[in-house]
Formats: sequence, structure tokens, C-alpha cells
Amino acid sequence: MRVKRWASLSASVLLAVGLVAGTAGAAHAVPTGCSRGISGSLYYTNCTGGTGEHRIFLIEAHWLPGSSMITTGPWQPPGTISSVLPLGRYVESAWIDKR
Repeated sequence: MRVKRWASLSASVLLAVGLVAGTAGAAHAVPTGCSRGISGSLYYTNCTGGTGEHRIFLIEAHWLPGSSMITTGPWQPPGTISSVLPLGRYVESAWIDKR
């Protein structure tokens, strides 16, 4: 009887430790409270919390017809603005890049 209890307890402990260890690696710290905007011709991002870094990421129409280019702002910690001035004809899409 004691062997069954010990085996059951050991299996439960191993399962609990495995679940905790499995979820610890999946959690990554990233900036939170992020927003993006445009001020004049300048595109920017700002994140108010969390850890890690953020930047503005643009895909622009290039001056050559049918081609695109990527423009990014510098990586910045939360509380600091990342901004970039577009170089192409117009911005096709913009988003916040986080790491």
C-alpha cells in the first residue's frame, strides 16, 4: 500500500514540476501599452510598460514602380519613442515590432 501511495505522490510531483517548467520557458517579457501614430510626416511608436524593446516598422512603396522597401525606427525600451521618417512614395503598412 505504501508503494502505491509513494508512486502516486511521486507522479503528481513530477507532473506539477513538469507543468511549471514547461510554462516558464514560454513566457517572454515584451512591452505593453503600446500605440503608434503619425506626427506630420514622422511615424512613431510608444510603449508605456513591460520590458524588452519596441520599434516602428514600415513597408513603403519605393520610387521604382512595383517595388517596396522596409524602413524601421531604432529599438527603444518602454517609455521611449521610436520614430522614423518615411523615405518612399507612401507608406503601405505600419505596425509595432516588439522583442
